Amino acid sequence: MPEQHPEILIVGSGAMGALFGAILFENGRNVVLYDTDHEHIQAIQENGLQIEGFGGNRKVPIPATTDLSQLESAEILLFQCKAHGTRNAAQAVKHLIRDHSVCISFQNGLGNEEVISEELGHQYVLGGLTAMAAVLLGPGTLRDFSRVPSHIGEMQGKTSARTETIASRLSDAGLETHVSEDIRRDIWKKLLGNISMSALSGLTDLSSATVNAVPELKAISLKAMEEALDVSQACGIGLERESVIKGMAMISKPGGTGDNKSSLCVDLLNGRKTEADFIYGSVIQIAEEKQIPTPTLKVLHGLVKGVEARNERVL
Repeated sequence: MPEQHPEILIVGSGAMGALFGAILFENGRNVVLYDTDHEHIQAIQENGLQIEGFGGNRKVPIPATTDLSQLESAEILLFQCKAHGTRNAAQAVKHLIRDHSVCISFQNGLGNEEVISEELGHQYVLGGLTAMAAVLLGPGTLRDFSRVPSHIGEMQGKTSARTETIASRLSDAGLETHVSEDIRRDIWKKLLGNISMSALSGLTDLSSATVNAVPELKAISLKAMEEALDVSQACGIGLERESVIKGMAMISKPGGTGDNKSSLCVDLLNGRKTEADFIYGSVIQIAEEKQIPTPTLKVLHGLVKGVEARNERVL
């Protein structure tokens, strides 16, 4: 039975959530993994979390559960579930929230923080982002690709004592975390990287590094990024093209996160619903409201939705 009052609860313990939890657990934090995938959680309960790749092959005996009724409270809740599951996840953890609780979204796409705020209260919510990469190899087993800093910040765009304290605690526990003075800008910056690579990786079954090495695909990637950048600037997000391109180069660099296929790709390969509506659809909706053309984004979004529909018919 897991600890009833964990310091850190991972809400959505797929590849990235389980990796975050394992790093923190290995460095002495009181962590519990939560997920609705019974087979995955059962494998962790019976055999520990099996990690391959970066940091060496190892087994981490981390507590994991599918039953949140076993818990009574949680201090730091790291949301790592798929964007389409955010509302259900927030509702599931509502009884664990106390005055000192903090919820941090490390998810893909736009709107997750707003959904968590609607369900739990905006005062409990911080924004977050990470460029780390991992992939599930099977129930209870993942591959870790690298270490890069993660970021958290107040949604109002300021630093605070709690963000500084939480970043320090996470960093001290092996998860290097910096405080962002403009987390919305940084979330958009990550989103542009996802937009440039997620669908292309998913539609071709290629890693980010390989997508970037094919001139025709790289051209499409840049065009998608530039359309999304136009939308971000219309929203008052202060991003510069060269800064975004530098970030894209970092996440697609061979020998690290660039060797990973996008999570959207993994979802398509496994016949699962993707986060395309939150990565591409959300930006397209904003663009239409602001009358900004996004033909490349619409094509990529449409193609992914087509593969999703095919998968549903096959399954």
